Amino acid sequence: MSMIIGMNRVEEAKWAKHYSSDHEILLVGEGDFSFALSLATAFASASASNIVATSLDSYEVVIKKYLRARTNLDSLYNAGAKLLFGVDAMTMKLHPHLHWRKFDRIIFNFPHAGFSGKEDDQLVIE
Repeated sequence: MSMIIGMNRVEEAKWAKHYSSDHEILLVGEGDFSFALSLATAFASASASNIVATSLDSYEVVIKKYLRARTNLDSLYNAGAKLLFGVDAMTMKLHPHLHWRKFDRIIFNFPHAGFSGKEDDQLVIE
């Protein structure tokens, strides 16, 4: 059984499918950061410090693009998640906050395939 010790208490690790609250988790290419928040919520622990969530876009672009982004980001920040912006998946190994980090899980949901057009267009999806 895996345990997390902190703040003078011992917690059993919580699981959400393939992800555990005791895993170091890197999320690449987040949109509105709802997936990162869903993991933090599923773990229901006092801290999401095991989560690093990244976006290619700047903070300003993210909150302009996505209606719920600011709320999601505020919740993640308050839970202790590390939030990084302007992170390109092609060069992220050189990023100063990621260069020496080791992760148990790296998740890249729906990577952008370099298409032109709207993401919800059926031809683009295919």
